[in-house]
Amino acid sequence: MRTRESRYLLTKLFTEKESFEGYRERQLTSPDGIVEHMLVGDDRLDHMADNYYKKDRRSWRILDANADFLYGFDVVDESVEGEVITVPASRDKS
Repeated sequence: MRTRESRYLLTKLFTEKESFEGYRERQLTSPDGIVEHMLVGDDRLDHMADNYYKKDRRSWRILDANADFLYGFDVVDESVEGEVITVPASRDKS
């Protein structure tokens, strides 16, 4: 079920003839209004989202804005410490 707040709201559905219904891959776009953030050893996506958006559940926005990272754990890997990532502006005012 998709709600009005769902990030999959505009994502097209697919149906396999002998399988199940689901969502197609979401198309990522360049975010408006970004901030650069340098990764440090104790960074976590939920903490960054809470810091920038005041909502830790918006960590997916940071991950979407940095397509080089496939998984959230990639952002907190020691090998990426010191790299700069983008943090997109929040879309809503809440």
